[in-house]
Amino acid sequence: MNSIGQLWHPIWLLWWTVIGIPIHAILSWLLSMLNGNLIADAVGPFGVAIVLLTIVIKLILAPVFQFQLTTSRRVQAEQRRIAPQLAAVRKKYKKDPQRLNQETMALYKEHNINPLAQMSGCLPALLQSPILIALFYVIRDAHQTLPIHNFHFLGIALDKSALASGQFVPLAILLPILAGLTTFVQTKMMTPPGVVQDPTQAAMTQNMTLIMPVFIAFISLQFAAALALYWVVSNLFSIGQQYFITGWGSLSPPRLGRGKAA
Repeated sequence: MNSIGQLWHPIWLLWWTVIGIPIHAILSWLLSMLNGNLIADAVGPFGVAIVLLTIVIKLILAPVFQFQLTTSRRVQAEQRRIAPQLAAVRKKYKKDPQRLNQETMALYKEHNINPLAQMSGCLPALLQSPILIALFYVIRDAHQTLPIHNFHFLGIALDKSALASGQFVPLAILLPILAGLTTFVQTKMMTPPGVVQDPTQAAMTQNMTLIMPVFIAFISLQFAAALALYWVVSNLFSIGQQYFITGWGSLSPPRLGRGKAA
């Protein structure tokens, strides 16, 4: 056990130095800047600071997220282009699943398509995991380390979970619900309508679309509401960025074909 602790300590120290300390420093600076601000005091300075911190983090991660979106968009466009060939392969080998899988993979390889590209919707969650963990520790020790005494934001105690005693109120539950809902919206936007997927890929995409929002909402219920607030603002920022790059994706309502109306 001691050897494991010795191996883990440098990793933990590097993570806290690179992520934890800057988050604590920025949050502390924002709180000092908001001190005495009438609007921030009315809304809740800690919540305002969390919102501003989230925007700073998202601006730093924006280039990575944009690269992910543009790559995903390229793969999706290529999938639409080979859709007729893919349909022909499925029709030809529908009674031979093994050969169908081989021919589908060969077609993807020929056109340089990664069949797991649609799973990239998990990337924002994975990238933000170290940030969320660091934020958890900062919030946990906020009473001792941050210059603030009021942890409420619009009536929600951000240093408590939605399930905490006295915190189980509609406003407190709203943040976890919004965290799950915005995660669902962002995940659905990752796949534009009309993209042809093989059954395995379609099942993986559907599972991710349903499981991830539920997981995020559940986690948001268990931990301090400040983490849920961070996730909601982060998702809203990503949804806006994603909209300007790829549009609404699968959230777009089906269009009525003009040809059919004629």
